[in-house]
Amino acid sequence: MAQRIPEATVEAVRQKTNIVDVVGQYVQLKKQGKNLFGLCPFHEERTPSFSVNEQKQIFHCFSCGRGGNVFNFLMDLEKLSFPEAVAKVAQMENIPVDIQVGAQTQTTVDPQIATQRKMYQKAQQFFAHILINTTTGEPALKYLQKRKMTDQAIQTYGIGYLPEQPDLLLHFLKDQQFTFEDLRKSGLFSETQSGQLRDRFSGRVMFPIRDSQGQTIAFSGRILNQAPNEPKYLNSPETMLFNKSKVLFNFDLAKGAIRQAKKVYLFEGFMDVIAAYEAGLSNGVASMGTSLTDEQLQQLTRMTNHLIVCYDGDEPGIQAAHRALGMLQQQRSVDAGVVVLPDGKDPDEYVHTVGADAFKQQLEQAVLTPVAFKLRYLQRGLNLANEKDRLTYTDQALQTLVQVASPVERELYLNQVAETVSLSPESLQQQLQTLQRQQPSRPKQAVRRQQVAPQAYHRQQVHYSGQELAERCLLYLMFHHPDVKTTVEQTPDFQFIHENYQEIYLLWQSFLAEGHSPDISGFIDYVPDDMQALVAELDSLELPAEVNETAVQDYIKRIMVNPLQEQIKTTQASLDEAKRLGDQTREADLTVQLVQLFRQLKKA
Repeated sequence: MAQRIPEATVEAVRQKTNIVDVVGQYVQLKKQGKNLFGLCPFHEERTPSFSVNEQKQIFHCFSCGRGGNVFNFLMDLEKLSFPEAVAKVAQMENIPVDIQVGAQTQTTVDPQIATQRKMYQKAQQFFAHILINTTTGEPALKYLQKRKMTDQAIQTYGIGYLPEQPDLLLHFLKDQQFTFEDLRKSGLFSETQSGQLRDRFSGRVMFPIRDSQGQTIAFSGRILNQAPNEPKYLNSPETMLFNKSKVLFNFDLAKGAIRQAKKVYLFEGFMDVIAAYEAGLSNGVASMGTSLTDEQLQQLTRMTNHLIVCYDGDEPGIQAAHRALGMLQQQRSVDAGVVVLPDGKDPDEYVHTVGADAFKQQLEQAVLTPVAFKLRYLQRGLNLANEKDRLTYTDQALQTLVQVASPVERELYLNQVAETVSLSPESLQQQLQTLQRQQPSRPKQAVRRQQVAPQAYHRQQVHYSGQELAERCLLYLMFHHPDVKTTVEQTPDFQFIHENYQEIYLLWQSFLAEGHSPDISGFIDYVPDDMQALVAELDSLELPAEVNETAVQDYIKRIMVNPLQEQIKTTQASLDEAKRLGDQTREADLTVQLVQLFRQLKKA
């Protein structure tokens, strides 16, 4: 609840903010009926169940149940306090307000997490200082300059250097009052058999790895002077901050550019991402040297459905691109493409040898569809001047084309294959028709046209009792129709069955009695934190716009019948007890009460 910021300020920010503009910076939203839908940022899913109602200025996930207004969205997603969320919304929407967020308003964070974050921040600043401001860092700086990395890129990516001096980082962090156990858990050090800590990244150029909010959570160190048995690149181990399967390098900086361009380039390594950035392409990310994971793909598809893979042009890079493309094609909504740079070059090498303009031209004009890439991929290791290899390629290419659903697309690629193998399109068409007849009757999904398939939006089915369904519908109508609220208030002895619904009812009465307008987004800030998602969920019900008085009376009766049934059950138990004890007077009284209760139930 808004305790630390004047209510007028909170209301001003809320009124000037469109929740779609804020949520749209984190989730790719698409209009469906009255609402906008996207993949929920709070859990993994393949079918969108996350809904935003622009008119009501609320969000609700039909799968995980999260819901609320624009402030709740940022509080849940970025672990902010309420004042921090209001301040961030104001900043994002360029609303001039004076909001002081003090230390006392900070959200509660696990102390160990907070300590590790502080340690990584200190370490990154230490590495950057050594690189930029000391003579010790000059060899590393010259190396980066030799790689044609600009000062701007070094600063933007927070690059630093840890000299090959015994335990330099260890001594620095000890001086910052970090405990041995904190240092041990950080992943910044290796531990000897005797239990001593040693700098893990000595002699390496340090590239910070940041989370989606831009906080350093790990490092990748590039060795400056290659030594035997030492890896060229060394990444942080997984820690309480860092899970490599969930992190994309540069995602924090690329989010805005991805939204604007409506596409993302997926590179193989962070040097490629930095080179692309220096070439003027800001919507690139890398998957930390590992195969693309489901978690990483979830992050990307929340922002855009247009993904272009641009890995190294050598054989390992081509293999990696083939694996990534196979994964992307399993996502029905993904529009995937592949760029294979000429002469086997990687993006970093291509930018610095051919030039930024030529690189951007390749990424814009040389994008292969999945089918085109697959046909090219099948030529690897084959000599198409050799009859056997040509027949092998032809057979594999036709096996690919038989799964293409579009006749136009199939004919286009068939003509390309015919030209490649110097055979007539007619002969290949005959062979393709034979293969089609041999295919089992099933949807042709393995290779799809590069179009975004229409999405079905998921609503998790929850079954409520008749009484609870009546409670939910009645509350929804009370939110939107003052006359329904009046009808309920004028019903003698009315009370909701479930305590949480009764509390929402009483809070709604208080909210309006205090002079607030009947605005659900504002009401969400008024209710306790543990009820905000429920209010958003109730207001996401789909009921007719017009009020049906008969339905309202039916809801009230259904709710009030339940207490009668409870009274009948209790009275019947007391009557049985009176009979057992032989108390005839009490038995007669309870019999009369029971008859009256049954009459009331029949009327209800």
